[in-house]
Amino acid sequence: MDQRLTTQTKAIGIGAGISAALIWGSWPVLSRDSVNVGFDAIDIAMLRFTVAGLILFPIILRNGFGGLGLLRASVLAAGAGVPYVLVTVGGLSYAPASHGGIIVPCTMLSASTLGAWLFLKDRPTKSRLYGLAVIFVGIALTACSRPTEAMSFTSSDTALGDAMFILSGCLWATYTIGSRAWAADPLQATTSVSVLSMIIAFPLWLLFGGQAVSHAQVSELIWQAGFQGIVVAIAALVLYTKAVGIFGAGRGALFAILGPAFTVVLAIPILGEIPTTLSAAGLVLSTMGMAVAFGVHRIIATAFRKALTLALTLALTLRLSLVRGGKRQRRPSSA
Repeated sequence: MDQRLTTQTKAIGIGAGISAALIWGSWPVLSRDSVNVGFDAIDIAMLRFTVAGLILFPIILRNGFGGLGLLRASVLAAGAGVPYVLVTVGGLSYAPASHGGIIVPCTMLSASTLGAWLFLKDRPTKSRLYGLAVIFVGIALTACSRPTEAMSFTSSDTALGDAMFILSGCLWATYTIGSRAWAADPLQATTSVSVLSMIIAFPLWLLFGGQAVSHAQVSELIWQAGFQGIVVAIAALVLYTKAVGIFGAGRGALFAILGPAFTVVLAIPILGEIPTTLSAAGLVLSTMGMAVAFGVHRIIATAFRKALTLALTLALTLRLSLVRGGKRQRRPSSA
């Protein structure tokens, strides 16, 4: 493989990874914005899974549930399907989106690690345990940060929303542990979750859905359906899988930890949520903890050492060149 192709492949991987992290980071913000304009959690769940389920339904017709079977696919759907969306979007009605962007993925990582240790006998490394300890502190700081006066949340509402975010993280951890235990193919798992969730979400919406969907403009419905059902449910998985395929799981995890930062940054212009000092500290510690838990800190440290070695080598080479050039200039000319 030539250098040009290598550079192109890396650029594709970086673009795919950052795009996936941006989608995951923007989902709490844009879902909260949808709540602000009148959509309920069941509306968002219906739009997300009906669109994704219809698109992916041919895969179920061709492959069924693959090696999962209906029972295991139902467990995955319980973790990453309708319950997850209802609880998460419900939490966004009570707490800032920035809290959800930090607490949900951090809780998911922590619960997945502890669950894999308990059920799969996958003992975490010391560095991962150290990372989880830092994450717990970051979650605590985020939960302790109270909303500013500009936000339409009370302290009691925020506490309820944060508790729902913790539950959301635990639900997604169920999906993570199950898909790992059963060696589920990512696309097959996504297909199973989307189709089963469509079967559940649409009847629930018919029974309990609000008037937002029926009263919304066509352009708004197209935007909601496209973002929730295609971009979030399908495209993010494809992009992240592409990044992991190029860089490997360790380096691919670097993009996953960018999600909380994207959420906090996007919430400022879109929702007007200015992070408090505690929530900013929670973001920093949570991101650091995720980096340690994923082992990304080793990758960063290795890259830093290589860059430092290269810089020192170049500086030393330049220094020697200058010294030799000075000696030549001072050398006396022959008579």
